[in-house]
Amino acid sequence: MKLINTADPQFKPSLVMMVYGEGGVGKTTFTSTAPKPILADCENGAKYFGLRGIKMDVAQIEKWSDMKEFFELAKSSIYETVIIDPIGELMDKLKKFIIAQGETKNVQKDGTLTMAGWGNLKKAFKDYLKVIRDSGKHVILVAHLEEKEDEGRMVKRPKVETKIADDIVNMVDVVAYMTVVQDEGETKRILIVDPGNDKYTAKDRTGQLGRIIEPDFQKIINACQGTEKYSWSKPQETKEEIKTPNQNLQSTINRIEKVLDQHVDEIVKDFGGEVVEEPPKQAAKKLSNAVLQAAKEKFNQANKK
Repeated sequence: MKLINTADPQFKPSLVMMVYGEGGVGKTTFTSTAPKPILADCENGAKYFGLRGIKMDVAQIEKWSDMKEFFELAKSSIYETVIIDPIGELMDKLKKFIIAQGETKNVQKDGTLTMAGWGNLKKAFKDYLKVIRDSGKHVILVAHLEEKEDEGRMVKRPKVETKIADDIVNMVDVVAYMTVVQDEGETKRILIVDPGNDKYTAKDRTGQLGRIIEPDFQKIINACQGTEKYSWSKPQETKEEIKTPNQNLQSTINRIEKVLDQHVDEIVKDFGGEVVEEPPKQAAKKLSNAVLQAAKEKFNQANKK
């Protein structure tokens, strides 16, 4: 067991990030901004790096068994960041590896995976990613894009076979969607990490990033570790702006009371009466008081905790 004090200014946690987007948007190029990186290139996406003046160590992963040797290299002190690009292609190599072993519990006669085989594939892949995540290195997982319908809308999300994409999202600190925008006639790459946007799968566990950030992994590390602030960093609340849950609830109660007082006449009319008629107005006031009393009881219960 390792004990840490999160208040220690020397404590700088490693960052685990997943970035996804359409092909050719610049995801692999983004990984070259990482400190002392080593890249597991699973689909030969870095083959033109040299021609573009990008220098980094690249391991060409042709089969799943190559990943054991890759991780031994990645653990070396000369590397600070481990990159897998793309994780969907790596999972496909693991799938082929399991099928090639031919165990009957994992593979059907037609060469496809059994239910148990899919389960073992998912477990083996998650276990490998956890080992890399817990290595103490910074990690970038690159994924292609897929769009799926969710409650009548199309949602952009990382493309990984099976439902393991959701598990990977839970494992990492930051999930960003990379895209290209036009800014005053100039093409710019951006990363969207806004978890409140229902059009993209996004996440920021660190709480240090704004909704749209610059695609520079070293700067993202600095922002997440709190050593640097950028124009795209998340604005920090002052002590006066920070409210406790109870203060937020009291504020809500106050707004309810104000709204009910302002609209009691409308409530009366909804009851089918006129404002001048006392019984309907009394009924409406009784209703507003009941709503207000329920809110106050919630507040008092929370305040006792």
